[in-house]
Amino acid sequence: MTGISGWVGALGDMHAPDDVITNMANRLSRGAHDHHLLQDLQKNADPMGSISLVSRYDFNDVVEYEGYYSAICGKVIWQNSDLKSLALARGDGLALIEGYKRYKSDVLKMMQGAWSIALISPKRKMALVAVDRMGVNPMCFGLGKNNEFVFSSVTDGMRAFPDFVATISPQNIYNYLYFFVVPAPTSIFDEISKLEAAQYALYEDGNLSTGYYWEMPYTTEKKGNLEDWAERLRAQLDQAMITTMEGGNSSTTGSFLSGGLDSSTVSGLMMKHNGGGKSFTIGFDDPKYDESDFARIAANHFGTDHNEYFVVPEDVTEVQEKIAEIYDEPYGNTSAVPAYYCAKMAKEQGVDLLLAGDGGDELFAGNERYISMQSIEKYGLIPNSLRKGFLEPILSLPGASRLPILSKAKNLSKRHAIPMPDRLYSYGFFYGRAPEDIFTSGAAGDINADIPLDIMRKKYDHYEDSQMVQRMMYLDLQITLADNDLRKVNRMCDLAGVEVRYPFLESELVDFAASVPTDILSQGGELRYFFKHALKDFLPPEVITKEKHGFGLPFMSWIHQDKKIYEQITDNLSDFRKRGYLNDSFIDEIIMGCGQSEETGAGGFGWDVAMLEIWLKKHL
Repeated sequence: MTGISGWVGALGDMHAPDDVITNMANRLSRGAHDHHLLQDLQKNADPMGSISLVSRYDFNDVVEYEGYYSAICGKVIWQNSDLKSLALARGDGLALIEGYKRYKSDVLKMMQGAWSIALISPKRKMALVAVDRMGVNPMCFGLGKNNEFVFSSVTDGMRAFPDFVATISPQNIYNYLYFFVVPAPTSIFDEISKLEAAQYALYEDGNLSTGYYWEMPYTTEKKGNLEDWAERLRAQLDQAMITTMEGGNSSTTGSFLSGGLDSSTVSGLMMKHNGGGKSFTIGFDDPKYDESDFARIAANHFGTDHNEYFVVPEDVTEVQEKIAEIYDEPYGNTSAVPAYYCAKMAKEQGVDLLLAGDGGDELFAGNERYISMQSIEKYGLIPNSLRKGFLEPILSLPGASRLPILSKAKNLSKRHAIPMPDRLYSYGFFYGRAPEDIFTSGAAGDINADIPLDIMRKKYDHYEDSQMVQRMMYLDLQITLADNDLRKVNRMCDLAGVEVRYPFLESELVDFAASVPTDILSQGGELRYFFKHALKDFLPPEVITKEKHGFGLPFMSWIHQDKKIYEQITDNLSDFRKRGYLNDSFIDEIIMGCGQSEETGAGGFGWDVAMLEIWLKKHL
């Protein structure tokens, strides 16, 4: 993959700076699919601080000016006219240095686009690292044993720094299993942190601080004229696609196409502004997971050169280890499998740039829980005296749950008693379970079960004065999008050897989405009402009216049918048992669930734990 690595602080006489920075940069590559990128490695080598860059763009480089070194990985859209002119004349790296000299970390407010940056000055003992507003590009950071500031786009690069300690605690395993990813600002290693979207880390004279340089400009308005907003959305989508495709080769551009709202919109906009393009979809024999019919409808509607690949169980066993190896942390989302085969198909068809629809749900209120959580809130509108003095005593009577209306009211009461955002995860397997029920006694003592919830609470409370749906969308922008979906698509496209871009994440479209009054976003309990209304004459009606599906994998229905998948999963579960993290009884429960046709509570962890075990074997 592409990225940045480096450090600030005295390296010592035992290590050659050129060897260290090269070794850190080499960790960006995890195989033959991206090793060629290292041929264009750029770096400086200074015992007091060095920086390296691996990029697919020839306009990215390492720049030195007045004792500063800068590296930018990705595309910057400058919002300051002076810095924009300087970037056009002498490059983004110099513009970043000059911007920092003038504005310090506020220069980041003037940078749109998808990027990661590092700016260091060894003689000043300072470093600034940051990632873009949506967290498309990653960045890790931490302190070495002598208080050196170490950073890299991947945890592997951090661990390549001399004597850098990186330990995996039971808490990190717990966090991973809670989310099936490791959400920022944490990592799988105690000593390594990750930047959240729109966040920076600043190191000055041995002191490390973090902050956010940009905030979602959420509106306080609830009402507005639907048609006016719909017209503005269409214009914003057009401009977002134009911006996204700048610098791309129109003849080698394609799109992910699942048949849902967002991928269909992106595919249609590609055809409108590119004049052509290929679309790619993944199908399954299981009708509960297959959306290929809808993808075909959208492809025919827009006239794309459409391509399909039906994933079979053998594909899973073929790619599982490759997926574990390419990630710098454990990653348990099974939809990485279809994402990879979709990107691989595109590469085989001559596509170099794929357009993805990620972000639409998190910007335009498309997740089911946005509706359900607000419905639960309505229970709280009942006067407290009536709820506590009359309704809830009735609901607690024996047999009340047998009456449908009382059963529903009892469930509402139970859920309403759980505060947000904990309520969002109260349906999960881990919620309300003590670590001792899942982990061995030796591991459970080092686990604080509140830490995953605290991670969510901090993100949800970041916009404590905003409306409830906005707070949920921001939480999902951080955990569902930046920590999960973008990692999935980015890494699977890396593995396949194609570039990916995200039209929905263009800055002006994001700003617009945050300005849409909340009552317009969804009306009458209908998800994506506003978006569907605005695009009703653009998208095929079948896509507008279809139920929300997703890009999932029928893992549970395959594992009990396919012997090779079952053995590959259970063998790794048995190996993980030996590490002493999980109770034998819980491992047994997972294995038993893997052999059942219906998904059980523990059976769903089969993939997550197996991927964790494979990752540990590949990386440690």
